[in-house]
Amino acid sequence: MTELNANPFRSMSTVGVVATNSAGYVRQMIGNLERGRISVPLTRADDDYRLRQTFTTDIAEPESGAGWIDMPFRSRGGDEPAQISFTSGTQGTPKAVLLSHGNLHDVVVRVTEAMAIDEGIREYIGIPVYHSFGYARCRIVLNAGGRAFIPEHGFDLQEIQRMLQAGEINAISAVPTLWRIFLAARDRFGAELERVRWVEIGSQYMSGEEKAALRAALPNARIVQHYGLTEASRTTLQSIDREPLETLDSVGEARGGVEIRINARGRIETRGPHVALGILDGGKWQAIGRDEWLETSDMGRIEDGRLYFLGRGDDVINIAGIKLSPDLLESAVRRSLEEQQVDSGDFALLRRADPLRGDGIGLVVTPATSMVRDQLVEAIASHAQALGVNARSAITVHEVESLPRTDTGKIQRTMLATLLNGKPAAHPGKALRVDEQAEPESFARLLETCLGRPVDPAQSFAGMGGDSLGHLQVALALERALDGAPAGWEWLPLGDLIAQVDAAGDFATLMAQGEGGAPPLPDGSRNMNPPGISFWSLVAEDYRANGSKLSSQGFLMLFIHRFGNWRMGVRLKPLRMPLTVAYRFLNKLAQILFGMKLDYTVKVGRRVRLEHFGGMILGARAIGNDVVIRQNTTFGIRSMEDLNAKPIIGDGVDIGAGAVIVGNITIGEHSVIGANSVIFTNIPPYSIAMGVPAKVVGQARRPA
Repeated sequence: MTELNANPFRSMSTVGVVATNSAGYVRQMIGNLERGRISVPLTRADDDYRLRQTFTTDIAEPESGAGWIDMPFRSRGGDEPAQISFTSGTQGTPKAVLLSHGNLHDVVVRVTEAMAIDEGIREYIGIPVYHSFGYARCRIVLNAGGRAFIPEHGFDLQEIQRMLQAGEINAISAVPTLWRIFLAARDRFGAELERVRWVEIGSQYMSGEEKAALRAALPNARIVQHYGLTEASRTTLQSIDREPLETLDSVGEARGGVEIRINARGRIETRGPHVALGILDGGKWQAIGRDEWLETSDMGRIEDGRLYFLGRGDDVINIAGIKLSPDLLESAVRRSLEEQQVDSGDFALLRRADPLRGDGIGLVVTPATSMVRDQLVEAIASHAQALGVNARSAITVHEVESLPRTDTGKIQRTMLATLLNGKPAAHPGKALRVDEQAEPESFARLLETCLGRPVDPAQSFAGMGGDSLGHLQVALALERALDGAPAGWEWLPLGDLIAQVDAAGDFATLMAQGEGGAPPLPDGSRNMNPPGISFWSLVAEDYRANGSKLSSQGFLMLFIHRFGNWRMGVRLKPLRMPLTVAYRFLNKLAQILFGMKLDYTVKVGRRVRLEHFGGMILGARAIGNDVVIRQNTTFGIRSMEDLNAKPIIGDGVDIGAGAVIVGNITIGEHSVIGANSVIFTNIPPYSIAMGVPAKVVGQARRPA
């Protein structure tokens, strides 16, 4: 890097744009690009720090309002400055990053090519458009001639399902935290997921198993995950839909003119057209540009050209893709409590693991600080909210005898994290519950966990300040317990919601999930026949798929299965009761006469063929479309320790006689499973698997 003394922003024509998740924000930012004005995203109109650092006096406040945006836009390159974005440095000092038109254009070009995006794209932007990820998705979609939808209330599974069913969207972008919520609710979706053609996942760790589950759930989608940072967006790209199963844990490869390497300190370095023009850090300007290597604060390794992310080398807390500096947050909390004339005592903040968000905020206190820990939690949540993070339920409290510090008084966070390993979070008392390991054994307990405080029955979820991630978790619980979240539940008294769920009586069962185990199985409370086709049309399709023979045991078994699901559409129990008696009789008769067991709680797709009856125990979580299953086949659990761990069979899978497929695994679409094979690991799409235990021995033919 070339270091200069002068701040180059003084001579630039800049305009501050107040960040809002709205179509107006996108129009303003793109309008500035086209007019040659350099945009400076602001957290608020009086964002004094960013305004002073960039010498910005002109401020634009975009119109609020979500919805569709389809304005004409053509991305262009060039070395001219286009945008000044801010992030946090390794020492907690906000850095100003100068991006060129070429930096922004490079993202559009490489992602468009990687995802084969065309003008037919209609994308649901599941992350705020004032973040670099969401704004880039808007530019990518609009440059292709498509349309982008900005949701009013953020990522909403019910809204996504409705829009997919209506054919309004065919693409979704979101961070891994939100995709984990989707995967937990996968059984709530049907064939509408086949309409998803494009997905981009934000820069945050996601395991190979999670990626495999996502591509199984979205069989027709081009799924790309990126790794990068503000100074070098989309450094690597991974095509999850095509990546071999054994390398899904990587974060992809450098594409286009991008290069990556690991330096002697184990840090990731990159150079290319995506690297920013320069960084203003601590008052010092450092020019970078496409020809200079940029050292990141991230650790990694490279194998066969693929980058593996090994964690951050600094202390930044990454909550669902939004980065917080613990130093800055500590300072803000101390100032806030000083203004309230409260002695904050000795405390520290650091990164702690969070199963949904990636990172959470760990508040570490000493015995002398115990009296003010509630105030500390409140102040942390308030300041994190001001930085764009709804973090109340991501805060855990830990207690140590003393905080490790350097000779100069700086917190030694690495040593502190080591001290906390294996220690449970400490409860700050009845005023707040933050135990990160607690199971949601009741709906009231889940509400407490999501809100980070005791439930006031007279208050609503919105009135108690519930955050967006908590909103998703509570909505999912209501859907499972009540077969659909009540309209406007966010504003209903929590006492009424708790009473409704308690009356349903099955919340604990629906939410039960062993540590590290599989998600709950479908409970059979609704009709899971494929949507978009009537019962008798579905029966006729099964008849044709199974040789057009009424005597086909496979067809008759499927008829009983479809009937078992259809009856669940009859909501009045007195009317459904005789249908249930008939189903149970027919299902048991099929087991005795046909030697086939396929309970209605297994989600079965269309045009499934059950060939050569006998010895079929089909206890899967789900079976996709166009699957062929032969005699003596077993699907089910691998161990009594996790009764939810049943396999997912992808579309177009061909299963040989005598195959045994067990455990919480996914058989990738259009794979071929050899006769008498035993499978208890994921099988990638388009694979040929054989043996005991089975191994992938070749590639299956792709459908024309």
